[in-house]
Amino acid sequence: MLKKIADKWEFESEAALEDFVWENLPDLFNLEPLKRQHIVMGEWCDILGISEVRQLTILELKNIEDRYVVQQLTRYYENVLTEKPFSQKVDYQKLVRLVAIAPSFHRHNFIDLKYSKLNLEFWLFEIVQEGNQIYFYLKNIDGQILVKLKIPLSEEYVINPEKIPNVT
Repeated sequence: MLKKIADKWEFESEAALEDFVWENLPDLFNLEPLKRQHIVMGEWCDILGISEVRQLTILELKNIEDRYVVQQLTRYYENVLTEKPFSQKVDYQKLVRLVAIAPSFHRHNFIDLKYSKLNLEFWLFEIVQEGNQIYFYLKNIDGQILVKLKIPLSEEYVINPEKIPNVT
């Protein structure tokens, strides 16, 4: 579910962002959804997806800027390589893809990325209103829009966002 603060749309929670990404994983990343909130060695991976060539992708989602996303993905990477979950579906000979999705990244994330030996991907998202439609933009770090998906929301809620029911 979305909320509108001043003239900006946001996901109401990280769980709402996760719901949206999970439901749209094929359109966003050309991935088959594998598992949500997967626990590996006591840590929770937001989303695991798999490509057509059986490459595993770990997606870490942030609804707000977070300094420690590189460290989280690094731990998930180590844990997944140790446990090798879903080995009947995943080809662990291929590199595990590590993806962070957030509305913005802290400058420390870029320092951590610069010195990490892992190949991490940073993807920005933005929710944009165009007329009476709401869209999810997935952008590269340079701000180029790579995917634009319509977010289903009643036109009444777009015109009168105060009428959006609260989700508990």
